[in-house]
Amino acid sequence: MSMVTAEALPSATAFPAWLARVADLTRESWDRLIDNRLRLIRIPGFASDTECEALVREAEQIGFELYREVSPPIARIGVTLFEHDGIGHEDYFVSAQKAREIQRRIFARSFDPIERLISMIQSRTGYPTGVALDSQHGPYFAGTVRRIESGTRLHIDYAPAEHPSWEVAQVCAQLAWNVYLELPESGGNTHIYERQWVPADDGHKETDSYGYDSAVVAGSECVTFKPTQGDLYLFNSRNYHLVDASVGHRTTVNSAVGQTRDNKVVLWS
Repeated sequence: MSMVTAEALPSATAFPAWLARVADLTRESWDRLIDNRLRLIRIPGFASDTECEALVREAEQIGFELYREVSPPIARIGVTLFEHDGIGHEDYFVSAQKAREIQRRIFARSFDPIERLISMIQSRTGYPTGVALDSQHGPYFAGTVRRIESGTRLHIDYAPAEHPSWEVAQVCAQLAWNVYLELPESGGNTHIYERQWVPADDGHKETDSYGYDSAVVAGSECVTFKPTQGDLYLFNSRNYHLVDASVGHRTTVNSAVGQTRDNKVVLWS
């Protein structure tokens, strides 16, 4: 596997055509989001209230664990590349297999958002879609159940910048998706800035943190959305974004989504 260097990274997209509207999932809206010419894709009613409540109930039976060394704290069920950068590939893929077994138990008693989303992306865009595969280790894990209730720092999610030693870093664009299963009493909004990460931004990165100083988005336009239960939202996660602290449980299922240079769509966490 070849490493992705900063010089090889695609340039950040300028925002003159960043559209104000929120679009449904189509081939056109997908391409616009990949190219950073659209703020959000929303799939209303992706899951029913009954399905959301069942998945939350099953997740609570399993129990949440906190991300390693992340502040503010984030609780999750599943494994992530983020937590394994300092541990290693072998441990991630061993943990991924165990996490899939737990995930199957949860989904079997509620619904399978990964299978549903893969089918929906493929049927609506025409792009081949599936869970990302490593050439040596097999499938990645995709689909963490998360509770972000103390908010997040300003950050990006972009494998070519953050995880260059992993094969998913070969994607040419990256999105994030969330299905909102349980909504807090207040707070928990997501803010997405019209500013994409570029290598020079690492001078603004906080010491010993995944976050960035707010100066990196100074003067940038921002879109804020408050989710509704059962809806799925997609956005370009190379854009800087953050989540507000909330009162009450804010539970989602999410993963990264990347598009390769040969127009395959891959999911991982």
